[in-house]
Amino acid sequence: MKKYVLSLLALAMGGCTLHNSPYRLAEVSLAKDGQPCVAVPADSMTKDRKSRLLVLRVSERFADKQMHLVWQRDDMKNPTFIVQPGKCLPVHFRFEKGKEYSVNAITAFSAREVETKRIWSTSFTLEKPANKK
Repeated sequence: MKKYVLSLLALAMGGCTLHNSPYRLAEVSLAKDGQPCVAVPADSMTKDRKSRLLVLRVSERFADKQMHLVWQRDDMKNPTFIVQPGKCLPVHFRFEKGKEYSVNAITAFSAREVETKRIWSTSFTLEKPANKK
C-alpha cells in the first residue's frame, strides 16, 4: 500500500513541473526600418530586469524545407545584455521578404542559474510578422 501511495505522490508532483516550462512565445512586430523587432513579454523572469541574454539564434527555412541556422549570438560565458520586456532583442541580421524565419532566445539571471532559464521562440515572414495579441 505504501508503494502505491508513494507512486501516486511521485506522479502528482512530477506533473507540477509542466506548469513551469521554460518555453515561452516571443513577440514580433515590424520596426520603423521594416525589419522585425523580436521582444519578450513581461514574465516573472524578465519584469525585474535581472534576466540576461545568453543565446540568440536566427534560422531560415531553406529549399529543402528545413530550418537552418543563419545567425547566432552566444553570450553564455559572459552575458551582459539585460533583457527588458517589450524592447527589441539585439538581432543583427538583415531579414528578407518572402523567407520564413525562426528566432530563439535563451535568457536567465546567469548561465549558472538554470531554474531561471527561459527559452523564447517565434516564427514569421516579413509579410506576416505580428503575433501579438
